[in-house]
Amino acid sequence: MEDICKFLQPSFKAVGVAKYSLLSLHNRRKDMKIGLIGLGLMGSAMARRLISQAHELTVYNRDSSKARQFSDKAFVASSPMEVASRSDFVITVVTDFSAASQVMVGDNGIIQSSSKPVVADASTIAPSQSEYLALNLRKNGIEMLGMPVMGGPAAAEAGELIPMVAGSRQAFEQVQSVIQDLGKQVFYIGEKDGTANAIKLALNLNIALIATAVSEGITLVRGCGIDPSKFVQILNSTYFRTGLSEKKGPKMVQDDFAPSFHLKNMLKDLELVTSTAQAAGISLPSTAIAQQIFRAANNSGYSEMDYTSICAFLAQINGLKK
Repeated sequence: MEDICKFLQPSFKAVGVAKYSLLSLHNRRKDMKIGLIGLGLMGSAMARRLISQAHELTVYNRDSSKARQFSDKAFVASSPMEVASRSDFVITVVTDFSAASQVMVGDNGIIQSSSKPVVADASTIAPSQSEYLALNLRKNGIEMLGMPVMGGPAAAEAGELIPMVAGSRQAFEQVQSVIQDLGKQVFYIGEKDGTANAIKLALNLNIALIATAVSEGITLVRGCGIDPSKFVQILNSTYFRTGLSEKKGPKMVQDDFAPSFHLKNMLKDLELVTSTAQAAGISLPSTAIAQQIFRAANNSGYSEMDYTSICAFLAQINGLKK
């Protein structure tokens, strides 16, 4: 129990909220009925994590076939409205704003439920889009938190995501114990809707640029007739190594692009970055170039591969593809 307390303490410091007793956290976490909408790579991993932590879970996915894997461990709802009616806390993690709008404020959406659960949207959408959804749900007595996360499906299943939360502090404190089950460190950004989404886009922008830089390094070395694995090995021995170069670099030189995050979704995020920057009157030149590179790769057949397949696209356009 002492070890658990030590695990929880850093995250409470990060969000700057009052500490709860371990018993209080346990009771609030286990008594709360959880709903999860969206069972793609990330959503399915979140569902498995919540089930492993003994939560009573209700799930929904537009493609019902993805929900069948959970039918023996969770209740499979027929609509987002039904998820909301059975839940105290609903997490949504869908592809884009169109999907988020449909499950929240569309026909048979969360907004049409007579229940008033707290909603946390983990989808990567623009700050203005998150603000729009939060405002519309709030008009109907439902508090929505923007809760984008850093980390992939493996981190989600291990409870090692990094959630960033914006919205009502009271609503956040109400569901924080559940969020704690998903993340090793939780950051509460503030009450202003959309702010967590802005930070998420900035972080994904960095990932895209790092992936592009590593890909271009591999392409240059390969074009000079040198084994690119040597480049990756040396890069990862320097101060300039990154988590991406260490975990993805060796796979990139082996043309292993099994997706943990699809290239098409990284393109979507880069487009959100550019539109958000334009609305704010900010110039991001490197982002504009990266967006065009990812767009070309997406249109060249790499959309369903991992975002690091930008490396294979560069090999292709340079005549280096095996």
